[in-house]
Amino acid sequence: MRSSWKGKMGFIQAALIATCAVATAASAQQQTTPATSPDKPAETGQGARPAGVAGAPLPGMAQIGPTREIKIAEYTWFRFGAQVQAWYKAAQDRNTGGTNEGSYAQDFYCRRCRFFTTGSVVKDVYFNVLFEAGNFGKGDVATGAKTDGTARILDAYGQVKFAQWFWFSGGSILMPLTRNGLQPTTTYVSIDNANIDTTPVLQGNSFVLRDLGFQANGFFADNHVEYRFGVFQGSRQAPAPGAGQTASHNAPRFVAMVSANLWDTETGYVNGGHYFGTKRVLGIMGNWDYQQFRKDSPSIGGTAATVGVDKNAYMGLSGAIFLNLPLAGPKMTGGDEIVALLQFGIYDGGFTQNATGVTTNPGTYPNVLKQTNYLAEAGYYNHAGHFSVFGKFEKRKISDDYVAALKTASNQTWIAGGVKYYVAPANFMNFALQYERINNDDAPSTQQGGTNNITFQMQTILY
Repeated sequence: MRSSWKGKMGFIQAALIATCAVATAASAQQQTTPATSPDKPAETGQGARPAGVAGAPLPGMAQIGPTREIKIAEYTWFRFGAQVQAWYKAAQDRNTGGTNEGSYAQDFYCRRCRFFTTGSVVKDVYFNVLFEAGNFGKGDVATGAKTDGTARILDAYGQVKFAQWFWFSGGSILMPLTRNGLQPTTTYVSIDNANIDTTPVLQGNSFVLRDLGFQANGFFADNHVEYRFGVFQGSRQAPAPGAGQTASHNAPRFVAMVSANLWDTETGYVNGGHYFGTKRVLGIMGNWDYQQFRKDSPSIGGTAATVGVDKNAYMGLSGAIFLNLPLAGPKMTGGDEIVALLQFGIYDGGFTQNATGVTTNPGTYPNVLKQTNYLAEAGYYNHAGHFSVFGKFEKRKISDDYVAALKTASNQTWIAGGVKYYVAPANFMNFALQYERINNDDAPSTQQGGTNNITFQMQTILY
């Protein structure tokens, strides 16, 4: 199978070389090695020589680098990728009018149809652009109308490295909200990100966990410690009625992360999930998220009555412990692996009410109720057998500060498990089957207490 795969790669490389234009007489730039994850831009090369130095000739034409990047000059390259996650999902309806089990909605759709490119412009300057048609073809739960295939931009940012401890990015960036939310979509332990990853974005003010803004990040202690600090658009307030004020006078959203790796380092845009036996990882991560609205402008969806009213800030805190353990030690060719993640989160959008359900503060993110989130997931990857097995537990617990109706609608537990079979090396092609149980923890005895989902996935990735 490996020889066949190499043959296919050789054909692709030959085709790319044939279509590349002759490189322009730009400054000589040393190549940096692109990362192996489709969501992860390249890391910076070291020991570069400035333009014009003898011994660093420009290539006569574009070349294919060791990881299939198209190299135009010493520091100038780009690399394309494509990803398809085709799903069949049978999702059970919940019968709120009785205890009888609901029937199943069935959908065939593309959970993620993606095209992306990363590259280096000049020394220490990079870019990353990702287009996605998410849930393409999925039926609307109310009308049955299928989601069209219009692609939207998710990642789109430029990045410059000033020093190893200070990188700076600007554009549409994946916010460092949780450990699980920073995992590559192609290497999830289960078949998708955790349901509780969406808690910080329930206000509907992001683009698939991304937002527009600027972010600084860097590495210390021989790359074992990383920080990220971003200033993002977040939610924007409407103007106060009759005040002659434009919208968006409120402060931005602030998101920060600190991660420490005790064993191998992680220095990419995304990290975690399966490493398929190539890395030995043990670490902890902490995440912080904050935004507050102005007093002199209305709340989200608020009327003039919310002008002049203090609005509690939104804040989220998340922490995680994570493990990737190669059972025979890390190998470049891969091997058996155990992976595990424990994640905990506390969120409060600022919305409050009294014992009778009357709003006492509109808050900044009223859709993010005060709550506690839990996630535990684990998996085992067998390299020789080309398969993995996984299990996952999630829970959302709404604060007792709210009336029973809000808690009944939102308190949920998710339990999932399944198996994957890898047709091509690592994650280039796999099939997955997952069963998921969703329990509505406070459902009354007169209602169906939970639902079942069954999902079959076929994933293809080239990067």
